[in-house]
Amino acid sequence: MINNKVISIVGAGISGLSCALKLAGSKLTKDYTLRVFENGERIGGRAHSIKVDDFSIDLGAGRFSPALHPNVAQLLSELKEEIEVFPFTKIVCPHPQHEGLKEILAQLKLKIENSHNESFFQFLCQHMGNEKSHAIINALGYDSLYLPQISPKIAYDIIEKHPEIQCFSENEGYEWFNLVDGFAALAKSLYQQAAKSGVEFYFEHQLINFQTKSANTLLEFAGSEQQEIWHNSAYTVLALPPTAMSSLNIDFPNSWSDFSYGSIPLFKGFIFFDHPWWKDYELENKVTIVDNPLRKIYFKSEKYIFFYTDSAYADFWLEETNKSEDEYINTVMGLIAKALNISIKELPRPVSNKFKYWPSGVEFALETSPDHPPVLSKYNGKVIATSDAYTPHCGWMEGGIIAGRNAADHILKQLEKSDVEKVAAEMN
Repeated sequence: MINNKVISIVGAGISGLSCALKLAGSKLTKDYTLRVFENGERIGGRAHSIKVDDFSIDLGAGRFSPALHPNVAQLLSELKEEIEVFPFTKIVCPHPQHEGLKEILAQLKLKIENSHNESFFQFLCQHMGNEKSHAIINALGYDSLYLPQISPKIAYDIIEKHPEIQCFSENEGYEWFNLVDGFAALAKSLYQQAAKSGVEFYFEHQLINFQTKSANTLLEFAGSEQQEIWHNSAYTVLALPPTAMSSLNIDFPNSWSDFSYGSIPLFKGFIFFDHPWWKDYELENKVTIVDNPLRKIYFKSEKYIFFYTDSAYADFWLEETNKSEDEYINTVMGLIAKALNISIKELPRPVSNKFKYWPSGVEFALETSPDHPPVLSKYNGKVIATSDAYTPHCGWMEGGIIAGRNAADHILKQLEKSDVEKVAAEMN
């Protein structure tokens, strides 16, 4: 007999896990089976940490600020996850354009209300000229600020919500933290809680298609052997980013949303050494922004160096990693030496390295409107799409938590309405 009382969640990232956990905690779902389907072998999505020696590194999401991300802070406190200070809020070896940049950006911010149809770079060029505009974006270290889809409002959101450059905004004093065991620890805790609450998890299930008939949806998955797997569902949550939604044959976003969506690639590279030579240059727990493909270089305590790039330079590093490891390391070390204005011969050879390229590391709505619906839904609310891209916190764990809870609220309201209607029918 087919179980018609199933709620399916596709995607075991932070959004999907948050959704499952909230649904599992409601009395309204006590008669429902909750299932989470994940395309890959692991949970967490962009919360991706790995162990190197005796410490964790975040290949994906890696920091949060309680002032900007209260849901993350509260959840970590409730779960008793160990956190530590993310120290990279002070720039060393400052870029020549950093002097006076905070005042320039504050003055320009007053003018963005009249810049609805232009990119941030066009906005800068209009007020500062082409050469100065290039210098400002180079000094900020986030090359996504060049992209035509990045409006002045989105640009200021980037500047104000990133620790390395918050000093050029009114958020200069915000504190930042990371998890000692990496953000994957948060995903693991959510998964364990959900599983303990009875949520069923299915890995290596790639959603191929779905068909909605009457009150139910039939989900078609491809398994690890590419075999067809079918599941029946009363409610379906697609906890997937816009790029994954677009890969399905469901006319996304055209028939789902009045908004359009964009994404940018990200790259993180980690370099490990026998000893922390950067302490000799007083760079421990410091960050620098440079005019070369490394863009932002972080010197993490006594552990390692990492660099973080986006947009075109993320693609540049993907190409570099496709070369031999020696060629990749030579390029990295040469650029570090250039950034610090020292000879590469003075620098020791790394003992190992790790890296991660995210083709769509950050996804977002192109139209900067507060009116974006908290979830997208079709088929009388039976199929729901949720993503951090639909929240003001796109690209952050905060957005994932909010998105997952929004989807759960959407379903719970429908279940509550259904119960009320059922009681009313019985009374009649």
